[in-house]
Amino acid sequence: MNKYLLVAFALMAVAFYEMSGGADFEPGNTSLVVFAEPKPVMPSRDAQPASVTRANATGLNDIAPSRAVIEPIPDNSAAGGDLVADVPRVASVDPVVDPVQEPEVVAVEQETPTEAETLPDLRFVDGDRVNMRGGPGTDYAVIGRLVRNDMVEVLQDDGNGWLHLRATASGDEGWMAARLVTAAN
Repeated sequence: MNKYLLVAFALMAVAFYEMSGGADFEPGNTSLVVFAEPKPVMPSRDAQPASVTRANATGLNDIAPSRAVIEPIPDNSAAGGDLVADVPRVASVDPVVDPVQEPEVVAVEQETPTEAETLPDLRFVDGDRVNMRGGPGTDYAVIGRLVRNDMVEVLQDDGNGWLHLRATASGDEGWMAARLVTAAN
């Protein structure tokens, strides 16, 4: 078998030698280089050079910004009017230049989100097949199994290494070791 391989490679080497020119091969300049002659570009008669003019900046240093004085609006709730908070109003010092009035800013009290409005703590199972138990420990019975990348919602984390959680796909609740889940974000 080895003799047939050697003979096959020898025949391929001879065939390559003959096909590439054999003993009559003479290296030469066989590369083809073609350059196109550039055509002269004639400027169009319609195109005109762009003209740039400079602005007269001699009087710009004489302009000074006008300053504004902030005056509070008096509280008119005692006079029977609408209840208005002290909102600053801009008054112009320079009678010639009237600044643009800015919209009134009214403080809005933000509501703190309640516990029901907070986003759920979603995590992924980080084990191939993980037991979900009836309580926080291996002494409790196995009530279900979850697989890798199943999403769970953490309901309670006491910091003791066990999480009370709910499987988002099935809705089953149980306990699982905290090291077997990873954060969803």
